[in-house]
Amino acid sequence: MLGLVGAVIMPHNLYLHSSLVLTRKIDTKDKNQLNEANIYNFYESLMSLIISFTISTSVIATFAVYKEKNANIELDLYSASEALAVAFGNSSKYIWAIGLLAAG
Repeated sequence: MLGLVGAVIMPHNLYLHSSLVLTRKIDTKDKNQLNEANIYNFYESLMSLIISFTISTSVIATFAVYKEKNANIELDLYSASEALAVAFGNSSKYIWAIGLLAAG
């Protein structure tokens, strides 16, 4: 469940908050401007996807290790903050909460 939330919502959130969805004033008849816009769009999309892949993989790996050590504890969105606090300290709970609010 957590992997699905992180892997589906977060890349869309990064994409929508980037400048890729903004309208750019490009002369579509000028091939140089069009090619330049496509190149920038490609690199910005690539960077956004690499960042989201790294974050999603890190979150899923952290929860997998926690679940392996604590097999009897149910892991959901509420208890995920406790798993992060065990792994990274108490401040990670607040970062997790801000991330969930931003993704929603």
